[in-house]
Amino acid sequence: MSLFFFIIIAAALPYLSAMSYKNIKALEAEAGDVQFAKTPIYLQSMALQLVLAGLAYITAGSLDLKIVINSTFNLLSIGASLVFLIAALLIAWLGQKYNQQQEESTLHHLLPDTARDRILWILACVVAAFCEEYVYRGVLFQLLYKETFPLWIAAAGCSAVIFAFGHGTQGQRAILQIIPFALGFHALVYISGGLLLPMIVHFLYNVLVELLFGRRIKEKTGL
Repeated sequence: MSLFFFIIIAAALPYLSAMSYKNIKALEAEAGDVQFAKTPIYLQSMALQLVLAGLAYITAGSLDLKIVINSTFNLLSIGASLVFLIAALLIAWLGQKYNQQQEESTLHHLLPDTARDRILWILACVVAAFCEEYVYRGVLFQLLYKETFPLWIAAAGCSAVIFAFGHGTQGQRAILQIIPFALGFHALVYISGGLLLPMIVHFLYNVLVELLFGRRIKEKTGL
């Protein structure tokens, strides 16, 4: 079961993400400023996340992996979360301000356009924050740490890279930018002792990026 889970997460999902990115860019090249209906995208994303989380849960049970959800909320963990969130938003802002290659990104296709889209977007952010932290910082990390890399930084680094390539739909530059973010989430798990705090920070980051930079991203891509 662990091998099947690893193949899905480390190979199949990155491959599908890369193919999705390739297809999106081909449509853009053919039709120009193509726009996609957001509701099917959000529903498909939530369904996929839940399936992956279910697969991760089965894998954790079969290997008796201890996945701790509850985090310790103290001055250190909350302070680290605030520092990480501010730093992540600052990096995102700098990336939007000085990035001259916005045409590579497909992030604008994921951002909501209407009030209904925004409701589904927030729900999708909740599902993504819970499922991705459980799958990558929880089950995948424990699997790598116990079975392959008995060194914390090695297991966290490998998990972060796999997580980044799983977001290949957003483009190659996004993959490189996501790796340090993923390592930051691993650090929050280490500091707080559980997944709940990183889940909250993950959700807040996704929502705040859309609220703070969504309009700017669309303007720079001409949408």
